Amino acid sequence: MAGPLTTTIIIMAALVAPHLVLSQPCTESVCNFNFVIRRTKTMTHSRDVNGTRDTNSVKLRDDGRLELFSSLGNPAHPGKENVNGTLVPWEEVITTDGVQRNVITVNDMFPGPTIEVVEGAQVVVKVTNKLLNEVTSIHWHGLHMRGTPYMDGVAYVTQCPIMPRESFFYRFRAEPAGTHFYHSHLSTQREDGLFGALIVHKGKHPIMPSVPVILHDWYHVEATPYWISNMFRLEYGGDGAYELGAYERTFSHDGIKVSSREYNSALINGRGRFGNNRAPLSTFTVPSGGSVNFRIIHVGPDYPFRFSVDQHELTVTASDGYDMSPRSVQSVIMYPGESYDVRINGSADPDLYWIRAKTLSIGHCTKCYPYDEVNVVPDDITQEVRATLRYQGVTADRDPTTSKRNCSDENPCFVFNCPFAGYPEHENTACIHVNEAKAYAFLSEGEGHSNVTDNGGKQSISTDIMEIFLNFNFAIGSSVNGRRFVGPTAPLYQDNTAAIVPCDKEQCLRSGCRCTHIIDIPYNQTIQLVMYNTFAPASQTHHSVHIHGHAFQVVAMGYPSYNKTTGRYIQPNPDVECKNELCTDASWRNGPPLLNLINPPLKDTVLVPANGYTVVRFRSDNPGHWFLHCHNDQHMNEGMALVLQEAGDRHPAPPRGFPRCGDFTWSSEEYQHDLEGNGPSDVQTTALATKVLILSVVVGVLAFVIILTAATYCILKKKRDALSLTPMTEPVPLK
Repeated sequence: MAGPLTTTIIIMAALVAPHLVLSQPCTESVCNFNFVIRRTKTMTHSRDVNGTRDTNSVKLRDDGRLELFSSLGNPAHPGKENVNGTLVPWEEVITTDGVQRNVITVNDMFPGPTIEVVEGAQVVVKVTNKLLNEVTSIHWHGLHMRGTPYMDGVAYVTQCPIMPRESFFYRFRAEPAGTHFYHSHLSTQREDGLFGALIVHKGKHPIMPSVPVILHDWYHVEATPYWISNMFRLEYGGDGAYELGAYERTFSHDGIKVSSREYNSALINGRGRFGNNRAPLSTFTVPSGGSVNFRIIHVGPDYPFRFSVDQHELTVTASDGYDMSPRSVQSVIMYPGESYDVRINGSADPDLYWIRAKTLSIGHCTKCYPYDEVNVVPDDITQEVRATLRYQGVTADRDPTTSKRNCSDENPCFVFNCPFAGYPEHENTACIHVNEAKAYAFLSEGEGHSNVTDNGGKQSISTDIMEIFLNFNFAIGSSVNGRRFVGPTAPLYQDNTAAIVPCDKEQCLRSGCRCTHIIDIPYNQTIQLVMYNTFAPASQTHHSVHIHGHAFQVVAMGYPSYNKTTGRYIQPNPDVECKNELCTDASWRNGPPLLNLINPPLKDTVLVPANGYTVVRFRSDNPGHWFLHCHNDQHMNEGMALVLQEAGDRHPAPPRGFPRCGDFTWSSEEYQHDLEGNGPSDVQTTALATKVLILSVVVGVLAFVIILTAATYCILKKKRDALSLTPMTEPVPLK
């Protein structure tokens, strides 16, 4: 039988076009990729000069063109060419927003190269860490890692981190199909650029043309110094140098804080503008009368965005890789960790049109406390990143001059995935909440996605439901059920109790705690998570929650009451009843709400609205340690996370030779013993065992030789004896 077809795709970047989101689809059964992770600097240009890599800084001209700049091109540096003023193509530069800073690249590309494979393929990614002094790991966001949970890429949970100068081979099955992405799951490296798109095409369908659109907020301070100054760190609070004070923070129209982090800019496929500069922007092409399919992925750390295209409707066809019944909307709101597939029809006049991703910020508070009396005053500050939609045949030699379409009473705007109950009436804008969407009904059995939920996505009412209430609020800071997550010091598969900080249940309920929060869930049951955020004043932020290893059905969402004139929330949703002071223990007040069990939408990252809740379901049929966390980087690293230990007695063993790590201890007795020249006891034991083994082998070989010699002697002796007893006869003469 022939082996599987294998192709190796080495996604490398030359000195040109390092920024492009390129992909070369692999349609074979085994696909190999090589990733090299390193840091570089934006707004620099590299070229080959006589076989040597020559790198210079780049300046942004007022007209948007880029020119080289170097202080080394003077007599103090003989042999260095004076390149100042030399124009270079913007395609050869990682420009980001036109401001220079360090960035993490994959194969010298930012964003990283797109992986594109077919569902069911074996994906092999060799990751080589060339960061100077940082460990790393890669999480494959949206892939379930069935049978290979140790490939999920969460450092210190599912694997040891990859050390500098070392390589690690990820090997896993590409499922489910859809729009996914990869990113570092080590501290804050995702903020610095370690991410890229991961597209899995359906196995029984032709590959349809599509374009990854990678969206994220971007900051001029690298993640490490920002995190050191963070006031809400787990270990020691910083000075808050890069955070906003209460009266500086921005709010959305519902009176909810958008972020405590100062907004700098945002990028689409690695390009944006800071302030009013003329840095290059990303351009996407649509044929007139045709359409283009966008795979929009929010990889950012903090701010949500409302994505739209001037004078064009968006047809939403999927979220987090899962098809849903198409909905035509004016815009889609996206939170960190979410992805949406949208189709844009080229039905407008051929021209250039703005693509916009705008934060939800509308203004600042003039009265910030108490939270139920916050007064938000609109301002004229626009926090927005743009790109260009170009009709085929139109030259993109200028910026578009278009505006957003008018939302009127006769032609209202519909917004998909609102985190709040609704918009102010005068805006003529209506919300479509994600729980109102419908999973796409496949035409025939066997089509579509893997069986990730009960009955292949058509879940019936089940009697084996395990319901778990999870509180996402700031009662003691970023936490889940009053527990701020302390990461283990060694992967959980090593079963090292010293590597975790146990949770004291009574203390956690009484006053909150810091521990390695692990929830055990049994095998093959319906798990219903009630993720609530209703404990005012500690619930004044929307969260996007991601669950590793699973997709889940969104069966209910509850929103607070709100003023329809202003859009301002009034009271938290009353459905969840708190049972203790911190509201870290809860139940339904009057029984569960009405659940949508008929084709509910499937997702792997979902909004938990401020002063509301979200109910999701999945089947616990994928044994492993699965991380569950807020996908806001700041919240996650501050402790808003936990581990689902699913079917603990059924976890598959990691492959032979899988790396191990953890703390090292050495007692005084062991130290003294080794100093006396006896060597470590375990080494002595190993040496003795080796000697015994060698001696046994030698004795065995000698015994075998002796036995063989004796047997041979006996056989030869018997033959000689037999010959001596045989009578001799005379030959008969021939006639």
